Amino acid sequence: MSAGLIHGASPSVHPPRSMPRGAELGWGLLTAVLAIATAAIPLVHEPAFYFTDDYQSYFLPGFLEIARLIKAGELPFLTPRLFQGGAFLAEYQYALFNPVSLLLYLALDGFARLDHAAAFFALVHVGLLAGGTHALARLVGVSRPAAVLAGLTAATSGWIIYWGAITWIPGLVSTAWLSWAAAALIRAYRDPGFVPLAAAAIYLTITSGWPFSDAALIVGLSVGLPLAFWVGRDRHTCLRIALTAGLGGLLAAPSWMPLAAALGSSSRQPESLFSGMLSTPPSVLLALGVPIWPETWLGFSGATTTAGPPTQYVSWWVPAAIVIISRARLSEPEGRGVALLLAVTGVIALLAISPGVSQLRWPFRFLPYVQIGFTIVAAWLVTRDRWALGPTLALIAVGGAVALARDPDLLPLQLTLTALVALAAVLALQAEGTARLAVIAASHAVVFAILTAVMPFNGQAGTWPAPMERSAYGAPSMRPGDTMVVLHGKGYHRAPMTPEAQRAVFTELPHSNTPLLMGAAVVGGYSPMPVRGFRAICMGYVGVTCPEAAERLARPDPVTGASTLDLARVVRVAAEKGPRADGFASVAGPDWTRRSGAAAELFERVAGAPVLPGTLSAGPAGFRVAAAAEGAASGRYKVASPAGGRIVWARAWYPGYAASWNGAPLAVEIVNDFLVSTVVPAGDGVLDLRYVPAGLFTGLAVSALAAIALAVLTVSGRRTRA
Repeated sequence: MSAGLIHGASPSVHPPRSMPRGAELGWGLLTAVLAIATAAIPLVHEPAFYFTDDYQSYFLPGFLEIARLIKAGELPFLTPRLFQGGAFLAEYQYALFNPVSLLLYLALDGFARLDHAAAFFALVHVGLLAGGTHALARLVGVSRPAAVLAGLTAATSGWIIYWGAITWIPGLVSTAWLSWAAAALIRAYRDPGFVPLAAAAIYLTITSGWPFSDAALIVGLSVGLPLAFWVGRDRHTCLRIALTAGLGGLLAAPSWMPLAAALGSSSRQPESLFSGMLSTPPSVLLALGVPIWPETWLGFSGATTTAGPPTQYVSWWVPAAIVIISRARLSEPEGRGVALLLAVTGVIALLAISPGVSQLRWPFRFLPYVQIGFTIVAAWLVTRDRWALGPTLALIAVGGAVALARDPDLLPLQLTLTALVALAAVLALQAEGTARLAVIAASHAVVFAILTAVMPFNGQAGTWPAPMERSAYGAPSMRPGDTMVVLHGKGYHRAPMTPEAQRAVFTELPHSNTPLLMGAAVVGGYSPMPVRGFRAICMGYVGVTCPEAAERLARPDPVTGASTLDLARVVRVAAEKGPRADGFASVAGPDWTRRSGAAAELFERVAGAPVLPGTLSAGPAGFRVAAAAEGAASGRYKVASPAGGRIVWARAWYPGYAASWNGAPLAVEIVNDFLVSTVVPAGDGVLDLRYVPAGLFTGLAVSALAAIALAVLTVSGRRTRA
């Protein structure tokens, strides 16, 4: 970049159509390294910075269980160790068809500490996002050094770190791939030879498991393609890009069709209009340059004024570039690409402040796409006009003053950060060319370090001192096929506890998906879309139970005549001290022992008669099993059933279970509200049970057809060029 560009000379940079691959790769790697190094700063003072809330209790235990299943030679579509949420493919967010994610899960399994594994996975995707943003910025005409600044800023902005990297990790994963998908689509628009690459990038975005990235991709294409046609009147090229995007989405069909098939049996139903959760205040879109912006959020705890986490903050230089520098250049030919990006960003910004629709209930999840778009636009503008010091300092002062007026209690911190940002602006504007961008990047990293030190956790989400060593999660002594139940109320882990109880809560009373770390099967778990049957024991989506759950578990079922405790082969119950523990004690009877732990009351079933092998839990009179072989999602049993009758498994039902008797299909039924069952005829035979996620075969067929169509599109494009 020349100093002339900084100081207003007519720029000669055009959207690059043919970029030296080696040079671009080097600059992209530099961007990724700088972003990873900056994002790693909080680990110096808080090693568990990237391991809280859902990442801690939902995602990482699932990732490690997927790695275990793969290493055991199993397809990781289902785990019998988790009743609620055990259908991993139907959960969508586990990214089971993203090969990069699967390889990283296997790498995570080699970490002895959970916080180290979580940080590694997050930082890898911070680097991917930075590199993808750099590539996208270059393709809309941003100079190399400014593209580095854009990638660094976007990958370490507030939402990406405080929500995507430390709690809703699929949001970061899919956003990282979305940046590459956007860049690849632009390349495919200019060169048909990049069509396969663009389809692959879209595939990786969609298979990463975050519906908001899918929605942002659809919105971007819906806005961008008509504008591109309006500017260029190139119908064939726009059609090619639309086909490429559509085929990329269809290639990913095996990842989203099982989700679509499972929604019908889920208690999570779409809302026509959902305005009651984590809506983005419009002013947040204007505060992307103020490090701490106290705002009234409609969040988990209702409408509250909060100063953190600073999810609205991107970097101090972004609004200065957008507001102060001349935007007239966007109308020039070289500005068409960035102007189109700005239009797409504006539409997504409207979605971010609108009520949620259907399953996209929390519109503030659109914020990272808005922030990335504004960052790239700012990076393009910042090298094309004189950046005056007076207006810049005025903008910084106004932002700081308004933020301070919103919460005067933050006076020392607000004054410090405002003064620091003003100093950074002065130092930056005294430099020229690439040196100026280097000063801005350094100041961004300094502010990032201060914010993450002052606010080392997401104030809207939960942070609990879980044991970080995987060895701390010792498996309870249970036979294969036996299960445990965890009975707890909402927020039990947030309640005041002694340090001893706090340390024990994850091992004695494991919530959500953390029992997977213990290697134990549990009637419970965390699922954003739980099967309706779990309502019978009043179990919520994070495994929360009502005080009556124990009585319902012990109640005889009208179909089987047995209790869920018996048919689910429950041999261990961990209950929150108080009403839930007392409630289970009242129905347990003499078959259970009770002892008090540091964080829970623990009940163990007294050993009784021999149990059936595997996960079989009940059969008709005279039922015998001569041989049994089970996998995570299958079972084969050589049995004798003199009178025939009902067979029950200690497995949770999901759409996709099928059974057969000597090769003839049997009807699979749900008994005791969520357990798998079938009825076998009289005689000896081979009983087979198999789970194949509903929608998987259809998704694979659609994906195969899309691959063929993509190959045809690619070949036809090559012939046209020839």
